[in-house]
Amino acid sequence: MISDRRSFLGALVAFGASATPGSIWSGAAMAGSSVATKSATESLVEPAVLRSENGVLRAAITAAPGKVRLGEFVLPGLLYNGSYIPPLLRCRLGDTLRIAFKNDLPDQASNLHFHGMSVSPNGKSDNVFIHVHPGEHFEYEVHVPANGRQGPGFFWYHPHAHGLVDKQIRGGMSGALVVDGFEQLFPILRDLQERFLLIKDAELGDEAHLLSINGQIEPVLAMRPGEAQYWRIGNISAESFIKFGLDGVRLYVIATDGHPLSRPSPVRELFLGPGQRTDLLALAPGPGAYEMRTIAFENEAWRKPEPTRKLATILCTGPTENVGSEGAILAQRVQSPRWIDEVRASPIARRRTLVYSRTPDRRLFMINGKVMEEDRIDESVRLGDTEEWTIVNTDQQFHNFHIHQTAFLVTEVDGTRPDEDSLHDTFSVPRATADRPGMLKVVIPFTDPVIAGRFVYHCHAADHEDKGMMGVIEVGL
Repeated sequence: MISDRRSFLGALVAFGASATPGSIWSGAAMAGSSVATKSATESLVEPAVLRSENGVLRAAITAAPGKVRLGEFVLPGLLYNGSYIPPLLRCRLGDTLRIAFKNDLPDQASNLHFHGMSVSPNGKSDNVFIHVHPGEHFEYEVHVPANGRQGPGFFWYHPHAHGLVDKQIRGGMSGALVVDGFEQLFPILRDLQERFLLIKDAELGDEAHLLSINGQIEPVLAMRPGEAQYWRIGNISAESFIKFGLDGVRLYVIATDGHPLSRPSPVRELFLGPGQRTDLLALAPGPGAYEMRTIAFENEAWRKPEPTRKLATILCTGPTENVGSEGAILAQRVQSPRWIDEVRASPIARRRTLVYSRTPDRRLFMINGKVMEEDRIDESVRLGDTEEWTIVNTDQQFHNFHIHQTAFLVTEVDGTRPDEDSLHDTFSVPRATADRPGMLKVVIPFTDPVIAGRFVYHCHAADHEDKGMMGVIEVGL
C-alpha cells in the first residue's frame, strides 16, 4: 500500500519545475494518511489584495481548471483567476461589491457565497440558489450595510452550487474577504503588522493530503523578539478539522468568525473546523525558531488520529521590539455596544432540534432524516424572532453547523456551558460516542431586516453538505 501511494505521488511531481527560489525540498515521505515535506527558507507570502474605491469594490473572478504547485508537488486544481490563493477582497461598511463572475469550468455549475456576511440573500446578492453554468457569467452586486448587524471583520468567499462544493473548494476555489475597520474596536491594531494565514487541504489520493498556509508548505513567519503581530487565521479548506498550537508564541484571541470579543483572551491552542476563522494578537518570545504544529485528536471513531505535523516556523531574530507588550494587549477593551449582548438578552421565540445522521454506506448525510432539496422549505422563521436550535450529532465523527446571513451564540457543547464572549457563524459539533450523541446548542437572532428571504444552513464539511446535510430556511414577516 505504501509503495503504491509513493508511485502515485511520484507521478504528480513536476521535476521540471523548480521549487521557489531559496527553498530546499527533500522529497516526500508517508506518515499515516499525511505527506510530510521539508522547507528551509520560504517566507510566508501574503495574498494579493483587491480594495474598494469610492465605495465600490470591482472585481472579475473566473473559475477555471489549472495547476497547483504545493512544495514539490504539482496537482490538478480548480482555481479562481488561476491562483490557489486568489485575491483577498477588502471593503468597508457601506460599500458595494460588484463582482463579475465567469464560469470557465468545463463541466460544472458554480457560483459565489460570501461566508459570514449579514447581507441580502436575494437577487444578485449572496444568493446561493443562483447556478452559473459552464461558459456563462453573472454580475454579483452585494451591498454591505453601513448600519445593522454587519460589522467589520474577517470573512471568506467560495462556491456553493449544491453537490459540487467539495470538489471545487478542494481544488482551490476559496479566498479571504475583509470588511475593514477592526482597528476602531482594538486601537492597538493600528501599530501592528497584519498577517493572513489561510489554511487549505489538498488531496493527493489514497487518503494522503497536504495542509498548506497561503499555498505554502511549512512557511517561515518572521518576527522580532517581543514583537506583537495581528494574525488572521482562516480554515478555508473543504472539510478538514484542525487542532494546532505554537511553541513559545503567546496568543490572544480578539475575534471569532469576524465577531469581536470584549477583550483579548489568552489561548494555548486552537481548534478550527472547516469555515471557521479567528483573529489573534501573537506575541513573540525571545530569539529562536518556534514551530506551529497540529495536535492529534480523534475526529472519526473508526480511524486513528493523524500524526502531528509541522505547519510553519516562527523565526524570531533582530533587535527586541517594544510595541505590543502583554500588558498593552490585555488592556484592550471594546467600548462600543456589541451584538452578542443583545442576543443574550433576547427572549427565545421558538426552539428547534436538528438531528445529524448518515446512511451506513456514507453516501447520504441527513438533517432530520432528509437530504437537501433546493425547492423545499425546511424551516420558516419570523423576522424579528430569536430562536434556540439544538444540533444533535448521531454520527461518530465531527460535523459542524453553519447558517448563512446571521451569526449565533453558542450556549452549550456536550452538556457544558462555555463562557462565550463572541458570536460565531460556524462551529464544530462533537462526534457521538458509544454512550450518547454529540450536541451543540445555539441561539440565533433573525432580527436584521436585510436577511429576510430564503437561504441555507448546513454542515460545512463540504462532502457532507454535498451528500445532503443541508436545509433551506425562509425568514419572513
